[in-house]
Amino acid sequence: MVAMRRNDVDDSPSNPLISVCVPMYNNSATIARCLRSVLEQDGVEFEMVVVDDDSSDDCAAIAATMLRAGDRLVRNETRLGLNQNHNKCLDLARGSCIQFVHADDWLLPGALQKLARCFDDPTVGLAFAPRHVVNHNVPWWWRVASKPHIYFLKLRDYNHGPSLVTQMMLMGGAVNWIGEPTCVMFRRQLALDVGCFRDDIYQLVDLDFWFRLMLRSAVCFVPEELSVRTQTAGTESVRNAKTRRNWLDQLRILSWLIVDPASTTAIRIIAVAWWLLTWLALHLGVAVFGPQRGLRLKTLAQAPVQEFAHARRLAGRLS
Repeated sequence: MVAMRRNDVDDSPSNPLISVCVPMYNNSATIARCLRSVLEQDGVEFEMVVVDDDSSDDCAAIAATMLRAGDRLVRNETRLGLNQNHNKCLDLARGSCIQFVHADDWLLPGALQKLARCFDDPTVGLAFAPRHVVNHNVPWWWRVASKPHIYFLKLRDYNHGPSLVTQMMLMGGAVNWIGEPTCVMFRRQLALDVGCFRDDIYQLVDLDFWFRLMLRSAVCFVPEELSVRTQTAGTESVRNAKTRRNWLDQLRILSWLIVDPASTTAIRIIAVAWWLLTWLALHLGVAVFGPQRGLRLKTLAQAPVQEFAHARRLAGRLS
């Protein structure tokens, strides 16, 4: 790992309120816009932690010219992958709150200050806001909804986290009404306590993470667009969907919610019902569409034992 700074004088606070974490991989075309949007934030103290996942382009060199004293750029010697690179950001961060900004997204003016206010209340573990979505060369069937929060019933400025999880669970635990990491701020210690991002969930990894945070805290909603989400045909999300790498995501989220000690009885009951439906539907989907029919059908046959055993092992690691 190589850390690079703009100059040698560190005048940033040793424990800033917010760590803005930027996981980066081959983002030379967009990283300057992303970092500029962060640098233009005011009204709150923050550090920037940029973690380059062994990129082959010059995005790290571009980022190095933009960082302030005390900001950090770390380059992974070998690629960790998206989920583990997010976790490395969390390990390196010094702030009590985390704001991820993906390198192809950007913040709108006032975003950090408006989200940070929510954490004056010690019961709040997560705060989110709507984001504007820009779609580039994405098939119509893959375009994400610009305002998924509208599906919540009685969404308020301050919300009981498990109540929001229950509402999302009625749709099977596979819909993200919160949004992607760039539109969410959360407490770092809570993230560490729940085990950070899982490396065996792909498409729905942020949804799984939000569930674990929300089950243990209050959730604030700021009703104005504070970030911009870029969706292109080359994103990891689109690649996951095309290759069906994410085929077990929903089943693994449901398995976790059934064993999570913070889940309410209602959430467990709904998760069990959806687990059975999802398990049966996966058999049909694999049989019809594949790929790797034999191997995946064997995996599904073992899922009632293996997935719950894995979920219980994860639960045993919680702080």
